[in-house]
Amino acid sequence: MGGIKATVLASASIAAAQFAPTLSNPEQANFSVITNDFSAVIGQTPSIELIHTATDPLFHEGGIFLDGSLYVSSNRIKVASDPATGDQTILFNAVTNVMSGDISTIAIEPVSTAQIVLPNGGTLNNATGALVFTSQGSKTQSGGIFVIPDPVGNPNVSVPLVTDFHGKPFNSPNDVVVNPRDGGSVWFTDPDYGHLQGLRDAPALPNQVYRFDPATNSTRVVADGFAEPNGLAFDAEFRTLYVTDTGGSEAPNGAGPATIYAFDVAEGPFLANRRVFAYAPKGIPDGIRVDSQGNVWSGVGSGLAVWNRAGTLVGQVLVDGGVANFGFAPNGTIFVLNEKKLWRIRLTGQSLF
Repeated sequence: MGGIKATVLASASIAAAQFAPTLSNPEQANFSVITNDFSAVIGQTPSIELIHTATDPLFHEGGIFLDGSLYVSSNRIKVASDPATGDQTILFNAVTNVMSGDISTIAIEPVSTAQIVLPNGGTLNNATGALVFTSQGSKTQSGGIFVIPDPVGNPNVSVPLVTDFHGKPFNSPNDVVVNPRDGGSVWFTDPDYGHLQGLRDAPALPNQVYRFDPATNSTRVVADGFAEPNGLAFDAEFRTLYVTDTGGSEAPNGAGPATIYAFDVAEGPFLANRRVFAYAPKGIPDGIRVDSQGNVWSGVGSGLAVWNRAGTLVGQVLVDGGVANFGFAPNGTIFVLNEKKLWRIRLTGQSLF
């Protein structure tokens, strides 16, 4: 992993002397500026700090910041014997004190997965303060979407929101977002990674994107035609939905999709005007978020890639080993999930989150 190249900075009309990032491990995490748009986002004195290292890949999905803690799910971890999951488990944790200047106070607090079996992506319902998480399920328990009503006071209590589609089990729900301008509707992706990874039996449904309406307790398909629908995110106006397709992870020679698609959110509700927004610069685009300026961020094989509204790649945060997901926090803070490593980025440019 290389550092910032002066030639790249010069091509963006930025004087290298004015750019002074603070990097705790520059050989592992650094900024790559492509255009001035990215310079405006990160500012002249951003920082990247390694704040926690674990022995297991605890920092994989989720990345939901709430009240000083970061809620994360792990990658698959081998266990001695569990036929229902192919001898694998996924841990769910709250990483506490993540905003602290003293990283020695950061701690890992387990959250129960008795109901949220093999959790993956999640989101915060800002209207209620509840966490909404996907459950991939297992060969003996159905997956779906679950809610933790009081994550700060009682994080170990969760309730199911939706666990089947017309009586058929979901494949392995992966990521989820809430649309407050659509009655608090819950939108989620459902690829068949659970089966491919030995967690679930063969799927009974196509790989699709769904919308759950809490007012009518009904679920509908809103998009299909994906190899592996994965991360999803609305823009700040909730007029555009971005969905990543990570089918390239399963295709020979990586020749499958590593694509971010954009959809217009229409009345009905329907998704319309599907188009290719961007293609990952390396690996696949996994988790995805949109900042208040309309920039689209995604975890990719090279770290964090950032595109402007027009789909132009404006810069990257290069992270050795790549990034599956990440989380926005106040004051330009980003938490980067790098499997066994948790990074904290502080930006000094535009106020975005």
